[in-house]
Amino acid sequence: MLETQRLIMRPFTLDDADIITALYGDPDIMTFMPCGRLMEEEIRAHVEQVVSDWDELPQVNYEMAVIAKADSRKIGRARIHMDYENDTAMLGWLLVRPEWGRGYATEITRSLLEYCFDTMHIHRVCALCHPDNIGSWKVMEKCGLRREAHYVKKVKYVGKDGTHWEDELEYAMLREEFRRM
Repeated sequence: MLETQRLIMRPFTLDDADIITALYGDPDIMTFMPCGRLMEEEIRAHVEQVVSDWDELPQVNYEMAVIAKADSRKIGRARIHMDYENDTAMLGWLLVRPEWGRGYATEITRSLLEYCFDTMHIHRVCALCHPDNIGSWKVMEKCGLRREAHYVKKVKYVGKDGTHWEDELEYAMLREEFRRM
């Protein structure tokens, strides 16, 4: 479990399908997600998978429900995905639309960076986003990650009109860069 001034990030439980439904069922949120909107059975399978991921050794996927401390509402998800071979962690987050623009994504990202570098002692952390997802890449830059790449038509997106290819940005930070912040 991770804790910030305003948030708690804890491992998902089987009772957390509601926040996954809210996130993955919102077309505005899913605009920049390659998987497209998830149906009820897919949400249930996703929650079961991320819950069981916490028992995996070595653990690769750390997916957490994001809870607002003020009122205990579930407002999003945060994720660390490990690549042990390259000593790299990939970060991700999603927030329900009413919570956009309140600084939560920055708070989540800073906490995940701190955990990766100070607790897990990771060499490199990265995060990915669609180039049009300005809010996400601004959060990454605000947290000190640097843009390393703009990949052209790298990711296959699934949408109501079939599949298509989209660009992707990669941001990253090394442990020694984090230490200098």
